[in-house]
Amino acid sequence: MNLYRMVDRQRIQFDFAVSTNEKCDYDDEIIALGGRIYRYPRYKGINHFAYKKWWNQFFDSHSEYRIVHGHIGSTASIYLKIAKKHGMYAIAHSHSTGGKANLHDALYKAFSYPTRFVADYFLGCSTEALISRYGKRIANRQDIHHILNNGIDVEKYAYDELLQKEIRKELGLKDNAFVVGTVGRFTEAKNIFFIVDIIREMMNCDPDFHFLWAGTGELKKQLEEYMKRNEVEKCVTMLGVRDDIPRVLQALNVFILPSKFEGLPVIGVEVQAAGVPLICSDHVSKELKMSDCVTFLPIDSTEKWVSAILKERQFRRVNDAPSGVVRAGYDIHKTASWLMEFYESRY
Repeated sequence: MNLYRMVDRQRIQFDFAVSTNEKCDYDDEIIALGGRIYRYPRYKGINHFAYKKWWNQFFDSHSEYRIVHGHIGSTASIYLKIAKKHGMYAIAHSHSTGGKANLHDALYKAFSYPTRFVADYFLGCSTEALISRYGKRIANRQDIHHILNNGIDVEKYAYDELLQKEIRKELGLKDNAFVVGTVGRFTEAKNIFFIVDIIREMMNCDPDFHFLWAGTGELKKQLEEYMKRNEVEKCVTMLGVRDDIPRVLQALNVFILPSKFEGLPVIGVEVQAAGVPLICSDHVSKELKMSDCVTFLPIDSTEKWVSAILKERQFRRVNDAPSGVVRAGYDIHKTASWLMEFYESRY
């Protein structure tokens, strides 16, 4: 969506295929920007042939497409192969490294593995994400892969003391509150129950502590129950899905990201542009570090995380943090420009 908002839509138009019949967070914005949304059946294994049939019929009736950019990795080898059969250029895009060894991850790898022999071109949000999904052979082929940085509109994130007071007042926070936060889906990968454990310990360490949590997801009910059992609700403000993350980040003193696995998360780039100290798990790509305000920690002890958070108690933010993100190559204007030129060179 960051790229879609930024590209010249007179040159390049995005349409979206999604595996749900429910209305999603960006549907209205996509339509307003001129995009179309198509809804395909979720792959369940037993519907393998019906799934292939849907994509064959779709491409039979939509010959206007020249490029298919695949972000759903598990079945990319299926729909990209069909797209190529219909004369389209196939791009596979990896946004994450692999998770821990379990049945789900093993099945995912087995299904996605053939993609490396199907796609015409491979993109990754980081080198680690590229290798994790497509292997070192692809990563060593400079002619068929590119690391597409998760760029952002950096100036939107510049620290503003007046805006910080405004958003804190809006959220009912005191000016002197020690505000820690996170943004992400409520999933196992985001280590949400570990975050609750950190919150519980922080409540005992700092009387001015408060936690902001933006996001939603399939584990929302389980998360709410775990928060209730640990009696942390009074110190937590659940923000839901927000379209003003730059404003939310203004309110924070520290941001935590204890993910079990990640590629190079966009939110980590945004946090650094906002000049907020970022504490993230050592399972996050080290390429995320663009400033001295990033700390990597193992996720084996909440005590280490609480200690690291408290060390940032006296940190004072500055408003020139966006320049460091630009120097690191994460300016959305540059990444959008590269992608437009790449698309146009392929058709």
